[in-house]
Amino acid sequence: MKQMYAPPALSAALPAALSLSLLTLLISNAYAAPAPEASDAAMPTVVVTASAVALNVQDAPASISVITREEIERQPVYDLGTLLRRIPGVSGGLAPNGEQSKVKLRGLPENYTLILIDGKRQGNSADTNYRPDLGRQDLNWLSPEMIERIEVVRGPMSSLYGSDAMGGVINIITRKIPQKWSGSASANLTRPQDSDRGDATQMMLNVAGPLAQGVGLRLGGSVTRQKPDETTGGFVPAGREAPNGVGGSRDENFNAALNWTLAPGHLLSFDGSYGTQRATQSGTQTAPNRPLISSWGATKLVRKSAGMGYEGRWGKTEAKFNLYHNRYDNNDGAASSRAGSTILDGRVNQPLKLANIDHLLTLGGQWKRDTLFNNQTIGTIPIDYLGHAVVGSSLSRNTSALFAEDQVFLNDAFTLTLGARLDHDAKFGNHTSPRAYVVYRPASEWTIKGGVSQGFRAPTLKESTPGAATQSRGGGCGSLAPLGWNSRSGGCYMAGNADLKPETSTNAELGVNFQRAGWDLGMTYFHTNFKDKIEYDALGFFHGYWWTRMKNIQKARTRGIEASANLPLASSLTWRNNLTYMMESKNLTTGATLLATPKLSVFSALGWQVNKPLYLELSAQYTGKQLHGGESFGVTFAKAYTVTDLTANYAINPALTLRAGINNLTEEGPRADGKTNYYVPSRRFFLGLTSRF
Repeated sequence: MKQMYAPPALSAALPAALSLSLLTLLISNAYAAPAPEASDAAMPTVVVTASAVALNVQDAPASISVITREEIERQPVYDLGTLLRRIPGVSGGLAPNGEQSKVKLRGLPENYTLILIDGKRQGNSADTNYRPDLGRQDLNWLSPEMIERIEVVRGPMSSLYGSDAMGGVINIITRKIPQKWSGSASANLTRPQDSDRGDATQMMLNVAGPLAQGVGLRLGGSVTRQKPDETTGGFVPAGREAPNGVGGSRDENFNAALNWTLAPGHLLSFDGSYGTQRATQSGTQTAPNRPLISSWGATKLVRKSAGMGYEGRWGKTEAKFNLYHNRYDNNDGAASSRAGSTILDGRVNQPLKLANIDHLLTLGGQWKRDTLFNNQTIGTIPIDYLGHAVVGSSLSRNTSALFAEDQVFLNDAFTLTLGARLDHDAKFGNHTSPRAYVVYRPASEWTIKGGVSQGFRAPTLKESTPGAATQSRGGGCGSLAPLGWNSRSGGCYMAGNADLKPETSTNAELGVNFQRAGWDLGMTYFHTNFKDKIEYDALGFFHGYWWTRMKNIQKARTRGIEASANLPLASSLTWRNNLTYMMESKNLTTGATLLATPKLSVFSALGWQVNKPLYLELSAQYTGKQLHGGESFGVTFAKAYTVTDLTANYAINPALTLRAGINNLTEEGPRADGKTNYYVPSRRFFLGLTSRF
């Protein structure tokens, strides 16, 4: 029986004195520090996101990829999207902010992906923005220095996580608190070759260790600054890139965790975090006709979180409970908005033997309260499209859930996972999400897995409220064109709808994997049908305004192939590859292609361990032709392009590592053709230093 159910465990832009002080600290600590403990690289990869218990990645009942600590350390990580887009089934992550920064799983928008840190929901800041699509994805509220690994599950996981996991789950796992005090500090600088592109700098620190017998503390933080790019102001010479770029930003994140071992097998934990994301215009304008680019989203977004948890073991029975609160505050001039969620969840794992067959049964539940206040979009219009007076700017909703999962170990080669979750929403009633998944190991080198699962996404507070109306200046009003609206009509209101139903999906997938002597080959076919898809639908001209509203009007289907091939070409040379081919990504109601889904995406990296201290990697990412622009304005496509990166890591000694490289080595990207303004960074040079102490 293959089961593992143990609990989861500087640049000129900065003041010269600050840069010098940090580098001095890094180097002095490095030469005084002991060598790090032996790596766990040879240990089996254990994941905790695809099931209610920890499992070997090959036995996990889902399509799952893992980004390791080693991969995170090899380059400056200003945005986790730059790492996530390297794995199969993932698109987006192309820019530091804006729409193209957002990560999508299997072609679905970012609001279909649930983001967790150590298994806990991070809430959602989207509805605190005037336009939810303008803000950044909530991926970067944790210092990369604190991340041990990132687990990405592709496909619906509503049977475990409920709503918001319709497209998949991204679970960020933090580093454990060690038995001895240790830590790391990093400084990174990225400088574009083009003078009209802004520098990026980053400083990170992580320290952890024991305070007393059985009590451990971890502290971490990071400061990331992106200077704004400049724009040509509209005119694009032949052969130049479209006039686009990224706005300036300054992000700060601070995190703390305290673990207290009450007795062997019983752990009490506390954690808290505070982070800000600021839009800035700090930079130097090189010419009057080249203004600095403004950032998308909030002028200042603040995130606060606090929580406590308990993990316990009684013989073979294990339990885990968490109580935590997340809050986002958007301070955008005279406007004010905030979103919060309070969550209590828990589960109990119990091995059983029934009819001489081993089972691992998990029972769990969750209670959640969501709140939203937004005086820009809720209660700011005098009447809704029904003619009702609109008052108040606050919304709230309670949800609860029960779930069960049974892993049935039919024999040493065959495991059947059955699971279901019952969600109760105070507004939308009950919804059941079942799944069945099979993992078959006919030989030690081969794994065949597949299954069927259902997903659902309940409408958000804003989507289901008629008085929650976002004003669009044109881009969101395209569905009104057949009714006489045009881009000179002054925009429209995009409103919620109290009669919405949850979106649902049925996903089927089948995959095969082969591993031997460092070779790792895999392929997965997936097919997902959606119904009751929520989109804006044209209403018309009412009470002096053009209106669209949310409505369950569409069906959609996605299907495709994900493949990977990791090949040991020599003892010091490895070749990693993955591919995503979208065979179909279609709105079945309108016949239109779904937005921003490349037909083909390929990532390939050749890694060379030149000698013990030096590692080189040459990687290339191909992004195929993809839809650009709204359906109502005609279907146009961004051309395919390939971005090539070269990176180097040099271990000066066991505690000091130097990183350097060139991003977009060949200056590739979508070129101006009058139809697209997709952003791809120009050639950039980076330098980084990490000290472990």
